Amino acid sequence: MYKYAKITDSKTGLCDVGLGSNEKFYKSLGMSKMDIAQGFDGQWYLAEKLCGEDYLQKAAEYRKNVFEKEFFNTSLGWIRREVRMKDGNTRNFLSDLLLQIKAGLELGVNVNVITYKLPDFTKELSDEYIKSIQETKSATPEFIQECLMQTVTDWEG
Repeated sequence: MYKYAKITDSKTGLCDVGLGSNEKFYKSLGMSKMDIAQGFDGQWYLAEKLCGEDYLQKAAEYRKNVFEKEFFNTSLGWIRREVRMKDGNTRNFLSDLLLQIKAGLELGVNVNVITYKLPDFTKELSDEYIKSIQETKSATPEFIQECLMQTVTDWEG
């Protein structure tokens, strides 16, 4: 997209961008019309820089870091820390759901949990893509122990 912009870092293509329509004002700031795009980090860049290998590698690393903050790994797969329930409410998996899952297992109930495969971090982690890597698996005592250990790790960390 073409917007008034001024390059602030020629190596990365980072730009200051005028997002309004006051062309005269943007020109007074030394901006000119450029082909720009918003990067993975919310910043604006020259569009041509967003396809460079260095940028793509940084984007993948950024997505991996975000994923690892929002999910934790178990023997069943990755578990989302904040779970959206069918009624639309959000629950913390470890503090709000784990004890109920454990109690169900102790009563002999088959308790299914939604797990996730490790994503391809070169792709955008859109809701649609994250949903495509979901799997439903039965909770196990080993899984409960891993989740309890994750709670301890989070608490100590």
